[in-house]
Amino acid sequence: MAKTWYGSEYKIGVLGGGQLGRMLIQAANSLDIQLHMLDPDQQAPCSQIAHSFQNGSLLDYQTVLDFGQDKDLITVEIENVNTDALKELVQKGKKVYPQPHILELIRDKGLQKQFYLDHNIPTAPFIYWDLNDHKAIPFDFPVVHKLRTGGYDGKGVNIIGDQQGLENSFTDASIIEACIPFEKELSVIVARNENAETQCFPLVECEFNPEANLVEFLFSPADVDTDIEKKAQEIAVDLIEKLEMIGILAVEFFLTKDGQLLVNEIAPRPHNSGHHTIEICQTSQFEQHLR
Repeated sequence: MAKTWYGSEYKIGVLGGGQLGRMLIQAANSLDIQLHMLDPDQQAPCSQIAHSFQNGSLLDYQTVLDFGQDKDLITVEIENVNTDALKELVQKGKKVYPQPHILELIRDKGLQKQFYLDHNIPTAPFIYWDLNDHKAIPFDFPVVHKLRTGGYDGKGVNIIGDQQGLENSFTDASIIEACIPFEKELSVIVARNENAETQCFPLVECEFNPEANLVEFLFSPADVDTDIEKKAQEIAVDLIEKLEMIGILAVEFFLTKDGQLLVNEIAPRPHNSGHHTIEICQTSQFEQHLR
């Protein structure tokens, strides 16, 4: 007889025990789901309220493999985890959502942008960049310089005004994007389950702090025409279907001055553009992620 997904019999492991994990636990409690968390910080926000908490590296192969051995399903609240261990767990019959290869693709901004290009997802033009190549940049300054891996919460992104600024920017593997003169920054959260059913949350508008490069204000509903919202949701669904991803995906857009929607970045987990869903939606992004 198959296990039910609730109660003590079914074990869900979560890689990461930060703020997002804490809100995930709050949603899980209402569904009688017990979450087991792994995080490198002994004092992580989830450490005192998770059903069980393990202190350990998310990047260490053996730690992640051992953590997942007795779990029925493993998920994440952060992308930067050991995907080789997750692939091994999939081979052992464990469910891992989002799938490990998708985590690998999304956490590398170069691979992420290439996926958009290969699958006709609208996005800003870009090139792979290595300062040692001495190649010409096909965009006018200013440009956006992004680390391919390791960036988060506004870190790993520089707006570059001239060639000298570029030479003083990141030296690790990176991409350069054309700087888009956008009207608004928007976000849609879309979910897809094992049956390939999809559902979107309403479109929201994000206002960023110019110094910290972090979301400071969130406006829901977004102050745009309904056809813009419909188009953004269509792109989000198209994207998660082309990824064949199972889970929840935040899709961030630039709305250009001429009304185009360009995908900026995506996150395969609950996202800061969806925290308001706890209060204003029948099902929050955290409950949707669990469902």
